Amino acid sequence: MNDQNGSVKKYCQDRLDREAAVHRSGHQNVHARRYLLPRTAAGPVEVAIIVKPDSKLQIWCEAGDVDLSRLSGLRPETRPGSETYSKKNERGDVVYGRHSALRTFDRIHRGDALRFVPETVGEVDIILNALANRSMP
Repeated sequence: MNDQNGSVKKYCQDRLDREAAVHRSGHQNVHARRYLLPRTAAGPVEVAIIVKPDSKLQIWCEAGDVDLSRLSGLRPETRPGSETYSKKNERGDVVYGRHSALRTFDRIHRGDALRFVPETVGEVDIILNALANRSMP
């Protein structure tokens, strides 16, 4: 992982630590952090960040009520809830199909989700402001 990826992860984590509540299931040891981000004029949005060492930052959130027009051209990957528990591994066991840190959420667990892979601090700001229904400063 390069220094840019590390600084983007740190910035996102620091901002969510300041602005969001920790989800009741807490954070996953090293790989993921779980939050409830307050929104203007709505209840909190479930947000998880994947901060696994040697990987790019991923921001996962529930897809409902996210105004994609506020994302300034950033395109998240849409992950339908139907993908969860729909595949089997080589042993024939049904697998979750998303990052394991998402299983403890109420809505992201099986619901439609968005996955962002921001590359800059500016992109993190655009994403988090859109999720919180806030304007850019």
